[in-house]
Amino acid sequence: MIFSKFLKKKWQHKNATVRVEAINNSLSIDEPAQREIIAELVKTDDNENVRRAGLIKLASFQSWLSNSQENTMAKIKQYATDKVTAILMDQDAIKVSQQEKLSYIAKHKHYSLYENWLKITEDADLTIALFEKLANKTQTNEQNNKPALKPQLLLNLFAQKQNAQVQQYIIEKVADVDTLEKLKKKSQQTEITQQLTEKIAQLQFAIEQPIALRKKVNLVLAKLQALKDQYEYQDYLNKRELLSIEWQTLATEFSCFNGAEITTFKDKKLAISALLDKLFIAKAEQHAQAEIIRELNEKKQQARIHFDKTLTVIDQTLTTSIFENDKIEEQQYQTLFDKLTSEIIASVLAKNEQNEFIAKICQQQKKLQQLPEIAKSVSEATHLISKISQLALPTTAEEMDERLPIYQTWLIDWNNTEKNASGTLPDSIKIAANEIQRNWRQVLKPLQQAQKQEFSITQKKLHDVRRLISAGKYNAAFGVFKKAKQLFNALAEQQQHRIQKDYDSLSEKIAELADWERYIATPRKQQLLADMKAIVETPLDNPNEQAEKVKQYRKTWNSLGHADDDAEKTLNNEFNQLCETAFTPCRLFFAEQEKLRAQHLITRQSFVEQAKLLNEQVVRAIDTDEKSSVVDYKTLEVELNQLIKQWQSAGQVDREVYQDINNQFNHTLQPIKSAIKVFHQENKGLKQQLITDAEKLLATEDVVSAVMQVKALQTQWRNIGYAGPKVENKLWQNFRKINDDIFAKRAQQNVLEKSATTARAAELESALKTLAAEYSQATQLNDLQKFEQALQILAKDVAQQKPKMLNLEKQISAKEKTIVQKIVDFKLTDEKRQWGYLFLTLEESINNEQSFTEQKEYLQLTAFWQKKLKELANNTTHFNREDATLELEILSGNSSPSNLQQRRMAVQVSLMQAQMSSGTAIDLPAKFSQWLMLGKFSQQDLGLLERIKPIFQ
Repeated sequence: MIFSKFLKKKWQHKNATVRVEAINNSLSIDEPAQREIIAELVKTDDNENVRRAGLIKLASFQSWLSNSQENTMAKIKQYATDKVTAILMDQDAIKVSQQEKLSYIAKHKHYSLYENWLKITEDADLTIALFEKLANKTQTNEQNNKPALKPQLLLNLFAQKQNAQVQQYIIEKVADVDTLEKLKKKSQQTEITQQLTEKIAQLQFAIEQPIALRKKVNLVLAKLQALKDQYEYQDYLNKRELLSIEWQTLATEFSCFNGAEITTFKDKKLAISALLDKLFIAKAEQHAQAEIIRELNEKKQQARIHFDKTLTVIDQTLTTSIFENDKIEEQQYQTLFDKLTSEIIASVLAKNEQNEFIAKICQQQKKLQQLPEIAKSVSEATHLISKISQLALPTTAEEMDERLPIYQTWLIDWNNTEKNASGTLPDSIKIAANEIQRNWRQVLKPLQQAQKQEFSITQKKLHDVRRLISAGKYNAAFGVFKKAKQLFNALAEQQQHRIQKDYDSLSEKIAELADWERYIATPRKQQLLADMKAIVETPLDNPNEQAEKVKQYRKTWNSLGHADDDAEKTLNNEFNQLCETAFTPCRLFFAEQEKLRAQHLITRQSFVEQAKLLNEQVVRAIDTDEKSSVVDYKTLEVELNQLIKQWQSAGQVDREVYQDINNQFNHTLQPIKSAIKVFHQENKGLKQQLITDAEKLLATEDVVSAVMQVKALQTQWRNIGYAGPKVENKLWQNFRKINDDIFAKRAQQNVLEKSATTARAAELESALKTLAAEYSQATQLNDLQKFEQALQILAKDVAQQKPKMLNLEKQISAKEKTIVQKIVDFKLTDEKRQWGYLFLTLEESINNEQSFTEQKEYLQLTAFWQKKLKELANNTTHFNREDATLELEILSGNSSPSNLQQRRMAVQVSLMQAQMSSGTAIDLPAKFSQWLMLGKFSQQDLGLLERIKPIFQ
């Protein structure tokens, strides 16, 4: 036993000091066995100093690291942890590689270390690794283990690390516009600022794109659905094709939607397409049939053009060969005809059309068989053209009668020659012949029309002679026949021959009547005298009728011709005397009428004066260029119409006077009518311009703007005056129709927009329900904040809708208020929990005489309080917190122990003076922070803690 004591190694000695000395002087880390002994002492020795000495001796990062995690002695564990922290932060002589640092960060969760390390490191890779570790930190009280990214940490890191690589990394990780805006304010590098600007624009586009795209998609679907009311199938196809192209264009941007929304849109598109296919199936079949017919007709038309062109070329070639007397290969033409015939038979043309083309080929074949005759006809045609060209065109009726037979003979010869030529005459000869015929027609037409007119007049005169004879007006018949005879003698011989029989008949009748004139006139004149005596003895009641009767008898007397020579003079005298006697009562009546006409003349002269006054007003306004402001054209037109009506009903005046005064009246009114006409024309032009403007609005796509502008046009229309009776109603009907079309267009767009709005409202309501369902069980702050952010985005989207969705806005607002209140409550609860952790950490540290970091509640504290406690741990001064405690009680309104009331009064006075001089607001947490950092805690401070706890819990 005694020897065993002497044989023990120093590192096994009971005295800890000896063991420490052995570690420092006897054991070497270069020997593996001794290194194992030192490592074992570090793990198992019951003395703190021995373990510390062993760790220092090992001087290995791995030793410090393993003991910071596994050492059973808390102080050694903490000591090793602090050493590891110093090594990692390059604050120790022991250095580790960057790869080891990155490996440590990846394997361990020392978040408080990482936060401090992140603040001081300048290495980009380490900064990124530390940031990623902190960004992926999970809260122990969160059940879903979602990453909790601290925005303030991110902003501080961005501001502190003016390193392009780090800042670019942060930009890549941030997907929040507000945070990026804050980063942009802190950016000091142009390149980084540009990247931030671009990413903000991308994110804003990503937010706005779905909203705008959703509107466009819903509008396309609404337009597609509206096609069911389309009547014309071709219009339906055209519009559907355009909408399909528009849909395909929009579909390329669907990546901004989630899968469910994309599926919804596609399902709607398929459903509408299926409905349209079902509705238009009958018209589709009809359209297909029509397309087949159209294609067949196109092929037929192409065949017609081909065959016509081929036959024309053959005809022209053959004609040229005949005219130029070239040798013609008949066999070659025959082969061509056979081939063309086969093509015609094989074509899609109907049988009758095929026969027509085959007949044309037969004509060409026949032409080949008649080449000598055709050549002769061509020669004759040339001779005929030369012959007729030597005949001058007629300029008078006599020349026409002389040369027309020659031309007509030539025309017959030409037609025969052209027929015999079988269509082979050269175009130059045909053109010359057509020109000759056209010139003759132009010359003959007026000459023949003049002859025809003279012939018609002669016929009419002969007819008048026959009518007068039938009516017994022989004297008049003699005079008319004399004129008819002159006209007859002036006619051409051919025209005379046409009416010769009628003329001869009337000539004989006139000669016979000349013999019977005296025999017939005497008894008729005697009868007319008897009729005249009757109205003398018994005048008619109406003087006008009496006068007309006398005039009628006088006219009849003059038409009877001569009576017997013995009685002619006596009968004429007696008739003249009776006429005078019968007209005597009429003269008295006409004298009264003369007085009335004089009165009517005065009345009309007054109307002329009124017209002059009216005219002067208009002329004065026109001369002074104040027409628009002086002349009321509406009133002027009414006055003019009234004056014209009064003039028309003013009664009769003498004929020789009426013409002058009527001309004077009309001449006076002419400037007024002209001014009104100009006014009407101006109004017509203005209204036509309004119609043109309205037509442009009808063609524009912006219907809302078009409706507003067309209403303004309506106001302008009402302000424009009358445009005249002929055009006013027509202009109004045109303008009104365009207005109706614009309003109908707006109604149609309203239907589409209403449909799109309804669909959008349903979509937004569904989105709200989806959000409510997704976050219905949310109890964590992170989830509640995400829910609030999603509601804000949805509310912004809803607020942009037109018309306003007030009900949905109210629902979202109510949800937001509820979530905001929950977030506030959650933060208050969390704040109270933090105060509880803080006071518990302080109390346990004081009671157990341990460091703050050794308390289990320490890890639950925020970085702010952890930092404060670490700073407090380094403060070794002692300070009496009695007065500071009283200040907190005074500021919070809490009571103090009764034995301290006098001291409280003194502190309160001092505090009031300080408040009055500084003017700063009361901040209890800041005041507590000052109280906390006054110095090291002792057992006496436990009572003070108990007094302070009610203030914050």
